[in-house]
Amino acid sequence: MADTVRVNLCYRPLRIGWAIRSNDLEGFRRAVRYSHVLWGGRFNPILIVDNQEEARQQVELFRLDVVWPLGDSQEVREFVDSFPHLKPPFHGDSIFVNQAPWRGFSWVLDIFNTAAHWHTKPEWSRFKDLGLCKYQWRDEDPLADVFLMQLGRYPDAEEVGVDYDAMVTELLSPITVALQQDEPIPGDLIRRPSLSSLCRFAVERHYTVRPGWQTPGFFLGSAGNLEDLICFWNIRACDIPVWFLDAAYLPRYRDLIPQIDNIIQEMAQRSMDATAGLGIWSRGDVAQVDQLFENERLTVHSIREGFWRGDAVVPPVMRLGEASTLGVIGSERGVPRVNFALNDRPCNAHPQYMQQHLVASVSLIGALFGDEHHTFDVPYIPDLNHFYAQTMHFEHGKLRAEPEQVGLIINAADHDTFLNAMPVSQLIGRMFELAGYNSTLSNSGRIARQLLTQLGGLQGARVFKIPGARELLRSFGPRATFSKNVAIDTISGKTREELRGTFAAHVDLFLRPRPISQKLTPPHVFETMVDAGLFRIGMDLDCPQCGMRSWVALDVLQQKIGCELCGHGYDATSQLLNSEWRFRRSGVLGAERNAQGAIPVALTLQQLDANLDRAFHCCVYSPSLDLKSRINSQHPDCEVDFTWVQMNKYPKRTSVILGECKDRGGIDPDEFRRDIENLRRVADAFPPKRFETYVAYIKLSPFTEEEIAIASALNDEHRRRVILLSSRDLEPYRLFEHAVPAGQGIDIRTDSCEGLALVTHQLYFHNLA
Repeated sequence: MADTVRVNLCYRPLRIGWAIRSNDLEGFRRAVRYSHVLWGGRFNPILIVDNQEEARQQVELFRLDVVWPLGDSQEVREFVDSFPHLKPPFHGDSIFVNQAPWRGFSWVLDIFNTAAHWHTKPEWSRFKDLGLCKYQWRDEDPLADVFLMQLGRYPDAEEVGVDYDAMVTELLSPITVALQQDEPIPGDLIRRPSLSSLCRFAVERHYTVRPGWQTPGFFLGSAGNLEDLICFWNIRACDIPVWFLDAAYLPRYRDLIPQIDNIIQEMAQRSMDATAGLGIWSRGDVAQVDQLFENERLTVHSIREGFWRGDAVVPPVMRLGEASTLGVIGSERGVPRVNFALNDRPCNAHPQYMQQHLVASVSLIGALFGDEHHTFDVPYIPDLNHFYAQTMHFEHGKLRAEPEQVGLIINAADHDTFLNAMPVSQLIGRMFELAGYNSTLSNSGRIARQLLTQLGGLQGARVFKIPGARELLRSFGPRATFSKNVAIDTISGKTREELRGTFAAHVDLFLRPRPISQKLTPPHVFETMVDAGLFRIGMDLDCPQCGMRSWVALDVLQQKIGCELCGHGYDATSQLLNSEWRFRRSGVLGAERNAQGAIPVALTLQQLDANLDRAFHCCVYSPSLDLKSRINSQHPDCEVDFTWVQMNKYPKRTSVILGECKDRGGIDPDEFRRDIENLRRVADAFPPKRFETYVAYIKLSPFTEEEIAIASALNDEHRRRVILLSSRDLEPYRLFEHAVPAGQGIDIRTDSCEGLALVTHQLYFHNLA
């Protein structure tokens, strides 16, 4: 294990979802005003709890850190309580602490911190030189709520305990501009910063999550319709530059529309997208769009049911800054831990801001290389936030699952922190709990785990790619002995039918470092297996007293020796001079009669590791598990021979392969159907919102037509989730390398579980009736 590791940090504001009722106009206004004084608050969505399905879709889509209630209604409280993994890590019933006569403060980064951190830097001076405008309007103006969202207004000091208006006035000397109810909106308004600009200051997109639709333009809606207002706010929270346009007051936009159109064209030129058009977003009928925007190239986005599922808009990660630091790896109670400094925090760390929180998104490069039992990469499953926090961090509730990262909620004054590695067995166990199953490592799983430990990890199982190596273990039981020559002949694959052997296909396989020009030979293979502890060296000696032959290990051999069968001591000198070395299974293969079943498991896991575990797909695994339903006691207990978990790039869900492995020979059809039904039940129990589940059947001989037909029952017209792998697929370096004859046009290159299922369908099921 390395002593140090590179730690990449992405600092970002907490993303808060404001939960309100559908008729709570004042709650909506509070959410907007609060957001304008929180650094990055512009990207906090507003959730209408009356529309449960849409609100839950938005919680998922915005990858919220906290769901916060505004209002005391039972519906709002119940909605917030349904997300226990998104509870705030601080106390109180408000984002703001108003503790007169003492100083009030915000629990999350606010624009006070923005000013304190940036006011001495050139970027602040340039922002100030633009001339901040403080727009004012009358409350009875029909566009008042539009101006509130677009131009900004701060909560009263008496409400939150902080006078944000006074701070902005002192530091930025804003120009007061009155918007008259009966006059057009000034055209230059769009090019000048307003109070709403400050919460967006120095907040940029991060590359972790690719955005979806992002066409700038107008949102067509009614300023008197609360759902239109909230929809518009949430689209802007996706970092999409749009302006609310109420066609009923079109004359007031007379000077503004040309300015917005010019800005969009400038944005298109900077992005080198000459085909970009004016974006039109609307929840209602857009039939009048062509009349409103004549001679314009338009891109119309209709916001309908299901819009927030993630197929259309995708909110990007918004960052405050990035840093890299050096982490020191140690151990805490046998679990790896990395300690690191929180370098270059993009906020003011003065003790007066120590109560304010932000998120440090952490990713590690090069940690735990070779350790297959722990990981710092965990699947993006927000439901497990508390479990992740308890296992990987000290403070309960201060860790968030993120795409490709782990988010630690820190105080602005924190200067260092740590992460514990996640034990893979606990992670997979908790994933099965989400599916309603208790899982424990079976006896077969212990054998496979110990075998992989003897081999030095998954890639040590490459030796089992060689049929002769597998045959050597199959031919000689735990107590049978054999000579080196017999071992080499067996590894060579020489039989009466194959006089030349089957080893030639594997001469380019690397089991350990060697010169590139040197080919692999059967003696090298046998030497590797002995070095890995699969076989022990000894001799067969005959006892002169009882006449029985026994095998004596090299560590025990001496000239005078006692018979292990009768206890008689005798002089073995002459036998030692005239005997050859004999080998016998050792370790778990020597102790367990049923250890042979661990070989296809180890070989399959090695092949998945070589083909699927890539830079963008972190993978973890578990050997055989016993499963017992936690929900339905009528479901029979079952076993999976292995579980493979692949963490896909967002927004793809986590892939899980449930595997069943067989050695050679046929499979009893009734037993196979029973296995199919058990694995179907387990696969279907995984929450589809979080997981893509696949079922793999592995057999170290060709599949029969009946077996293929039975396995195909798990697929349907629109779902491919069966993976079939035989020795033909496991022995080459690449999966399916020898499965497709030239000219069939099947692309076998894949690095995903989905790809394995698709190739399986093309190879085995495509022509089934």
